[in-house]
Amino acid sequence: MTRTLSVFQSLWAMEGLPWRAPRPWTLEERIERTAEAGFAGVGLDLYAREAPAASEVAPLLRAAGLRSLVTAFVNDRTPLAASLEYAAEVGAELVVVCGQVFPDEPAEAAELVREWRKETEAAGFAFHLETHRYTLTNDLAFTHRLAAELPDVALSLDLSHYVVGNELPDKSHARVDGMIGRLLSLGASLQGRVATREQVQVPLEFGQHAAQVERFRGWWLEAMRSWRTRAADAADLVFLCELGTTPYAITGADGEELSDRWHEALLLKAWAEELFTASASESTLASTSAEEAS
Repeated sequence: MTRTLSVFQSLWAMEGLPWRAPRPWTLEERIERTAEAGFAGVGLDLYAREAPAASEVAPLLRAAGLRSLVTAFVNDRTPLAASLEYAAEVGAELVVVCGQVFPDEPAEAAELVREWRKETEAAGFAFHLETHRYTLTNDLAFTHRLAAELPDVALSLDLSHYVVGNELPDKSHARVDGMIGRLLSLGASLQGRVATREQVQVPLEFGQHAAQVERFRGWWLEAMRSWRTRAADAADLVFLCELGTTPYAITGADGEELSDRWHEALLLKAWAEELFTASASESTLASTSAEEAS
């Protein structure tokens, strides 16, 4: 069985790069850098300040040999259909939905997700529901209850939003571990960012963030191991490096970002590849142990 990992770079996360340079990269340069660094594709966030027109970015992606996914923010003013049209024009393979609607009950939310999934799949795209602040999945406990209504939901896991949005305890906590574990078991794609309970995105190599880095690496590894137990033969797992521009990126008094997000994106890519390899060997060990026990 051959299951693969594809690491994507968010185009939104390329805004404002390179770090401390006299001018930012053009769209063409962003695409070129992404391809040269060995990323499999790009994430196109239609909520981004500099989201490119489909007609502008599509030929660049084709020329660079890059795949794409589209993140769609769906609300009363922006229907899903508009994002699906964009996804078709750029040749995306996956649509990740952030639902900016707020039903009171998980059953009502589940019905909305079913409608989005049906519409997305009818248009020919895979559908993932993102865990994101100020969306239908804003609250960890609510999303956990939503998962009970939708046991087959495919989640795009950005756990940074829960850490900062719900101010999760720094140390292991049974209630939190149970809910996070359930979401990890439904992870269909992953998004790379490290948060603390006060900041949604922290520099990855600052010593004071080492414990948070290890927490997220542990979650990603667990999600990968779970995905391997559910994925079909020849399935592909997308890991999206999504280190956002300001105000996600922390800045100093001079207005400059504290760390180089491009360097950190390459670090995230290396971590994802390392963890995916580890998840294969650990999954094999787990299967062997289960067989021996039986």
